[in-house]
Amino acid sequence: MLQAIQHYIGWRNWAVFRYNSVFENFFVLLIIALLQQAFHWNFVLRSLVFILFSILATTYGYLINDYSDRELDRQHGKPNTFEKDSAVKARMVLLSVLLLFVVAGIPFWNQPYFLPLIALWFLITTFYSLPPIRLKERGALNIVFVTMAQRLLPILILFSAFDFWEAKYVLPISLYVLLRGLSSDINHQLEDYKNDVKTGTRTFVVSMGYQRVKKLFNINLHLEKIMLAVLLVQFSLDLSFSAIILNGLWWLTAALYFLALFWFLLDKRQWQTNPFDAQSRSLSQFLHHAYPSVGLPLMLNVILSVLYFPFILLLIFQIIIRRLYSLEMIGGNFLVRFLIQRFRGE
Repeated sequence: MLQAIQHYIGWRNWAVFRYNSVFENFFVLLIIALLQQAFHWNFVLRSLVFILFSILATTYGYLINDYSDRELDRQHGKPNTFEKDSAVKARMVLLSVLLLFVVAGIPFWNQPYFLPLIALWFLITTFYSLPPIRLKERGALNIVFVTMAQRLLPILILFSAFDFWEAKYVLPISLYVLLRGLSSDINHQLEDYKNDVKTGTRTFVVSMGYQRVKKLFNINLHLEKIMLAVLLVQFSLDLSFSAIILNGLWWLTAALYFLALFWFLLDKRQWQTNPFDAQSRSLSQFLHHAYPSVGLPLMLNVILSVLYFPFILLLIFQIIIRRLYSLEMIGGNFLVRFLIQRFRGE
C-alpha cells in the first residue's frame, strides 16, 4: 500500500509538492488569512483540508498526462508512471485518485463558484492530454490551456474555497500567478523542443518557433518580477500589526525583494540566467522561485503563528515540503551563499 502511494500519489519523487500552483504560491493562502484576520482554528483546519485536496488534484493532473503520453514518453525515452502497468490498472488508479479528490473537496462545495471552477479545471486537465481532443497539440492555444489548468484555475479555486473575492487583490494576484505560470510552462516546452519536433508534437514552441518564443519567455520573466513588486507594495499599504516587531519583520521581508530586484535590473548579466536551471543559484532564481515560493510564505507564516499559534501547523508543513531542515538546502540558497561570500570578503 505504502509503495503504491509512493509510486502514484508521490509522482516522481513527490513532484506534486514542487509542481503545485497552490504550493508554489502558498503566500496567497497566508495573505488571505492576514487580510481576513482569520485568526481561528476553522481557517487552519480548512487550510489543511485544502492542502490535501490540492495534492490529490495535482496528482490527478500529472497521472492523466502520464496515462495519455505512455507511447510518446516511450519514444522520447522519458520515464512514465504507468510504463509497467496495464491499461486497466492505469484506469483504476486514475479513478481511485479522482474519487479521493472529489471526497476531499466536499467541505468546499457550498462556496461561491467552487463547483463550476472545479468542473472547468477537470475538463481542461483531462482533455489537455487525453485523445481525441488532446489540447496540448493544438498549437499556440495549448499554452493557454496548460497555464489555466496548472496555474490560474487552482488559484481561483483557492479564492473560492476561502470566499475571498476582493477585486483589488484577486486581479493582480491572478495576473502574477498567470505570468509566473507562463514562465514555467514556456520553459518546459523550450526544454522539450527537440523531442517534440522529432515526434511531430505541435506544442506552442513548435508552432511559433524556438527563437521567437525564447524572446517572449525573457520578456515574461521581467513582467512577472515587476508584478510581484506591485503586489508587495499593495500588501505593505494594507497590512499593519500592533506589534512593532511584526511590522518590522514584514517591512524587512518586502525590502529584501526590492533590493534584489534593483540589483537584478542594474546587472544585465543576470538577465541571461535561466531561473529554471537546476544547477544555478542565481539572482534570477531567487526572484522567481526562492523568494515567492519559500521566503515570502515562510515569513508570512511566522507572522501568522505569532498572531495565532495553530498556524504553526502550516509552518511545519512548509518546512517539511521545502526541506528547510536540511543544512545542504539552506546553504545552497543564493542569498545565504551571497552573505557567506561577503562575510568572507570573497
